[in-house]
Amino acid sequence: MKKTNIIITIKKELRSIFRDKKTIFMILGFPLIIAFFVFFYGEMEDSIIGGEDTKYPIGINYELNSTEKRIMSECSLEPKYYENISLMSKAYQDGKIDSYIDYNKEKDLYTIYSSEDIQTSQTANYAAVYLDTYNKYLGDQYIKGEDIDPEVAYGKIKYELKNTSGEDLSTSNILVNMVMNISFVYIITAIAMATVNMATSAIATEKENGTLETILTLPVNTKELITGKYIATVIMGIISSIIGLILTITSFTIAKNMYEIYKDFKISLIAIIFSVIICVIASLLISAIALMLTSKAKSYKEAQAAGQVLQIICIFPMILSFIKVSSTVLFYIIPILNHTTILMDLYSGNINYLNILLTIISTIVYTIILLYVLIKKFKSEKVLFGA
Repeated sequence: MKKTNIIITIKKELRSIFRDKKTIFMILGFPLIIAFFVFFYGEMEDSIIGGEDTKYPIGINYELNSTEKRIMSECSLEPKYYENISLMSKAYQDGKIDSYIDYNKEKDLYTIYSSEDIQTSQTANYAAVYLDTYNKYLGDQYIKGEDIDPEVAYGKIKYELKNTSGEDLSTSNILVNMVMNISFVYIITAIAMATVNMATSAIATEKENGTLETILTLPVNTKELITGKYIATVIMGIISSIIGLILTITSFTIAKNMYEIYKDFKISLIAIIFSVIICVIASLLISAIALMLTSKAKSYKEAQAAGQVLQIICIFPMILSFIKVSSTVLFYIIPILNHTTILMDLYSGNINYLNILLTIISTIVYTIILLYVLIKKFKSEKVLFGA
């Protein structure tokens, strides 16, 4: 293959796509939705916290004194008494309470049980505030008139937060994880949109205009042509994903100082580096899929319709997160799903090098296979000219 022919093809494709302002606005503007979601959910959460009229039902298995009742009311909680944790669990499953607090007298430990959806996790947050406030009240009573270490005084109440399966649950990371999941799905979807538009312009539009036949009369072979078009498509995917990644990091960093819900958001340099790598390899695979899907299309409309399948596939990981499907090793070798999953892991502080390696290797293998098939397909006149 001649490098000059490949470079000329890349330049030609990029030049043609950058001339279309509407397409560029859609490709590069789409990631802005990520910033919208970050600030929208932050604002929504602040509004919920600020509401004084709504009371959230919460189960308890211990008697409340007058002070606890007052604090619970101030924390927008409506306590419902049950004799034991089994009854509270059943009431929770029946939808009678949003979460519940189990008090273990032997351990002197309060355990808040909740799930990870917005409504019930919000009630759990209020429960944590109630216990913190009551703990401070007891501490104030204890140290009045006494020369006592505050750390001893304010340790009267110990509590932990778990989901209904008994796993540890953070009070602030639940919504953050959901917003991050949406953000990363949109980053991958942005790659799909960019690559589908690029692939459509590179193949279907040229077929429709009849310019593909003219190009093949020039001193350029099919392999050089497809390689150039593929690299140009990858470049657009990388540009779109990096813009999305920058917007995600920037939005969370700004929102951290604006909204309480994002206060625990942290990101390490290693997570950012691996995120860039994932965006690049995701672009490699999705570009190949986009070219494969649009290769047989005879017109722009046909290619766009075929490309919509890829965009729907990119949304699938978000659907899995909503129905609470637990990730397994298989998630890291399933195309597209592995990219979103690994990005979520990285920004949740879970840097598993084996999973990252599985994602990278599987993506490269899938990409090589797709490119081999694509080059073979383009030797067919039916694919080239829609004959």
